[in-house]
Amino acid sequence: MPNTIVSNNKQPAMPRRSTLLIPGAEDTFTPVALSHEEIAELVARYIISLEGYSPQSVGTYKRCLREFVYYVASVDRRFRFTPACIERYREYLLHRKRRRRGSGVGLTEVAMSQYMTALRRFCQFLVECGVLEKNPARLVSGGKRPMRYHRRALTLDELDRLLAVLNGDDEEHLRDRAMVLLMLGAGLSEVELHHLDVGDIERIGKQSIARVRSKGKRLKTDTVLLPPAAVDALRRYMALFEPLEPQQPVFRSMSRRSHGKRLSIRWMHTAIEGRFEEAGIRSEKDTLRLTPFSLRHTGGIILAESGVPIEHLMERWRIYWRPTAERYYKLAGTLGSDRRPDIQQLVLVASRTRSSRHGAP
Repeated sequence: MPNTIVSNNKQPAMPRRSTLLIPGAEDTFTPVALSHEEIAELVARYIISLEGYSPQSVGTYKRCLREFVYYVASVDRRFRFTPACIERYREYLLHRKRRRRGSGVGLTEVAMSQYMTALRRFCQFLVECGVLEKNPARLVSGGKRPMRYHRRALTLDELDRLLAVLNGDDEEHLRDRAMVLLMLGAGLSEVELHHLDVGDIERIGKQSIARVRSKGKRLKTDTVLLPPAAVDALRRYMALFEPLEPQQPVFRSMSRRSHGKRLSIRWMHTAIEGRFEEAGIRSEKDTLRLTPFSLRHTGGIILAESGVPIEHLMERWRIYWRPTAERYYKLAGTLGSDRRPDIQQLVLVASRTRSSRHGAP
């Protein structure tokens, strides 16, 4: 009787792709065994250390790390704080997290990156406490982020047209020009501009800086370098209110009801979008993609095109995740600002010089 081949139509299993950023790094980590009670106690200590963060940010870290404590207590009792262990947790988030709630669907890539960020910063806390020698979570990639930003950058022609409508000498023009140049040249957000006080702006040697309160923070812990063009615009605007006191807001409302008080984030947004429309660079179809945040995005691309090292861009733009900064370098060349020294001067600071050989990430 001839041999019969029976096929069950099963395809050979494909090996799971490793998410380790540095292959072979697993061998350099010493496993650290902690009980889930010890991990829960360390998480509680870490949450207490977040005293400078907003209640919303603290709540996010609590929620994300509560899931991690559940995982080491009920799902993976072999967790030893190595990159392979972090990778198993990542796979759990992506494929299994919601099964215990009656659903077999895991987190999306974007949501999963939030949980991985919380774990990465918790592991860094353990390094600072001496519990871990190195941070294993830094070697495991987070969720995939979209390669294209939702908000688009301004073209050089659009930027020229925007700056042209900000050349007036009245209070409103001086205020809006200062806001635009700070967002473009220093990467400041509307939240940071809103909280900026007169006393937060200082001069150290030849370099002007601003101490800002970043998103999610309650204290002004970040120092931002200010380009000369932004400093000049600030000086001209603030001269309208001399003599100045350190606790006074930099940007003030001009409305009848709140004249002289701190300009709200809503009105900052409205003022800048109004300038976009005045310059004729924002259509109805573009309302979601061209926003005040586009100025920071544009400035980041110009900075990458200037040839500064990626570490400098991360420091200037307060970016803590290298792949985020790398996206600016992937977009370098799309604006062509390297042929416009006048445009690049809007983002460069006096303490840095162009060094194109260091520009690649």
